[in-house]
Amino acid sequence: MLFPALLIILSMSLYRSNRFFMAKFYLRMADSESARKLYVQCMLIFLLLYHYVYAGGHFGEWGVLISTIPCAVLFSFRRADRWMHRLHEDKKRFVMAALITLASCAVPHLHTTAFMLAFLLLAAMFYPSCRVLVEWQDEDTRKHLKENPKTMSEHYY
Repeated sequence: MLFPALLIILSMSLYRSNRFFMAKFYLRMADSESARKLYVQCMLIFLLLYHYVYAGGHFGEWGVLISTIPCAVLFSFRRADRWMHRLHEDKKRFVMAALITLASCAVPHLHTTAFMLAFLLLAAMFYPSCRVLVEWQDEDTRKHLKENPKTMSEHYY
């Protein structure tokens, strides 16, 4: 029960936050591809840990296999990066993924699939948009954002 509660707590407390550590997080994510790669790998480890704990408590549950397939696809950073950008940029895809998540909550065997999709949506919310990455390439904008990290959340979302 801790994992699903973490989704709600994180999204409510950190989304569009101007706190110092979140400003540093925004700057690192925009600046470094290796930071984005670490973010995706940590997300994947968290999902696989949840699958392991769930499978250990629910023997013979076939729904874990369905949600493991997208986790296996996320091992490739390029593919995961494209998925995150598409979910973050395209509101229709985000809403469709949210509706699929809600629909899969109604099927008991698809609990891990619903959790995986919900966690993927949460991770996409904190992923830098293409607009931020393009703005980051401009030297003047980069200098301004580094001097005023609290304004990064305005650009990030």
